[in-house]
Amino acid sequence: MHAAGRALPLALLVLALGTGCPPVGPDFERPRPQVGRDMPGATTASTSSVAFTAGEPWRRWWEVFHDPDLENHVQAALDANQDLRAAYARVQISRSLVREAFAPLLPSIGTIGAYQYVKLPPLTGTGPNAPTTGPFTGQPFQAFAGLGSLTYEVDFWGKVRRSLEAANSDMTASDEDRKNVELTVIADVAQAYFDVGEGDAQVAIARDAVKTREETLAIVKKRLETGFATELELRRAEAELASSRAQVRDYEATRATAEHRLAILTGRMPVLRFAGKPPAEFDVPPEIPLGLPAELLERRPDIRSAEAKLQGRNAGIGQAIAGFFPSLTIYGFAGYTALDINKIANPNSQLWAVGPVLRLPLFEGGRTAAQVLEAEARTDEALANYHAAVLKAFGEVADAIVRIAADRGMCDDQRAQVLASSRALDVARKQYDEGLALYLDVLDSQRSLLGARQGLVVTERRLLSDLVQLAKALGGGWSELPPDKFVDEVVEPAVPAGGE
Repeated sequence: MHAAGRALPLALLVLALGTGCPPVGPDFERPRPQVGRDMPGATTASTSSVAFTAGEPWRRWWEVFHDPDLENHVQAALDANQDLRAAYARVQISRSLVREAFAPLLPSIGTIGAYQYVKLPPLTGTGPNAPTTGPFTGQPFQAFAGLGSLTYEVDFWGKVRRSLEAANSDMTASDEDRKNVELTVIADVAQAYFDVGEGDAQVAIARDAVKTREETLAIVKKRLETGFATELELRRAEAELASSRAQVRDYEATRATAEHRLAILTGRMPVLRFAGKPPAEFDVPPEIPLGLPAELLERRPDIRSAEAKLQGRNAGIGQAIAGFFPSLTIYGFAGYTALDINKIANPNSQLWAVGPVLRLPLFEGGRTAAQVLEAEARTDEALANYHAAVLKAFGEVADAIVRIAADRGMCDDQRAQVLASSRALDVARKQYDEGLALYLDVLDSQRSLLGARQGLVVTERRLLSDLVQLAKALGGGWSELPPDKFVDEVVEPAVPAGGE
């Protein structure tokens, strides 16, 4: 045991030296994509009265619409959405994998308690040297053992540490993916809720059209009886009425499917009824950000996820390179063994062993080299995915800004169109009643007004969708604060505290 006492400090020294060596392979360098003045909206930031904040503002972005029902639906989705539950489970899996990756940095220690009933063949021989007792007499015997074991592979080259780095990066990516799922689910809830409201508005317009055309049909019938209308006018009036009734059914079905989608997103069966609100009744922010935020790279969970995955793939290069180097494993065991259970604690029953095992790879058919090439290629793929995510992010923000500005203008134009179409219909009806206009003029005016009202609802709904898309593209909305950081020159993302 004195020798074992000398071996333990030696093993601890080897352990300390192994974990103190820098790991092989390239250290991760954070990519620094450049965003310049030519980005859409980048030169108009000074006109905006809102700002973007770093961190995680995506939690409450839907409050910009000031709608309690929407907030309730979002909370229901956060509590019961099945996609979110699956995303949380994936985060737990990744956390377990981090613990698993950390385990090889510590020795593996175990114990063994054994009992065996054994028969060995007898040793042949005659004379005084022939065994008369012991295990080699040919008689069955019992054996008892109690041992403790230790195994530790010294991480000289950082293979385990690179593995832990990759696992930590994958865990970060998994959590960012969970945030992205949450952001997407909330956006989908808002869109479904807006669709329900649009369905209500369109059903109401279609029912108004049915009522109007019922009244028009009644007028045409009376005029036909007095000879002031033709059968062609009657049939046209009947056709328009049937068309309006069909539109009611279509919009009712569309609203029902939106209602079903909202129920499923909030984790409920698609049998519930939800109250809707027409798009025109929602609060729309009077001013939106016109500049692209420098913090976008810090805010978007998909970009943060892509960066974490890139770091994990980069760590995989070091894991693969470590395969070229020797591995050193410390093995040891100590305990007692005896043929008589009553003598197992006897000092003479002790046994132990400790020592290193060195493995030096000489020829593996190019497997390790192929693994390094694979890891490098996966890193290149992850880098391309990261830059693609950045481009997609800025593209989505630019698209949403352009779309919002266009739809705001379209809403104004279409409101004017609705007003003009309503006045035109009043004139056409009056002239038709006085015999100064044809029924076709009334019919065209009715169609124009119906189309204008329906188009306005569509555009108002699309404006809400644009705002949701902008909030999602920004990683979760904006703050109504004085702007401080917008992209008007080449921007590099800030380095987190503690360095890269």
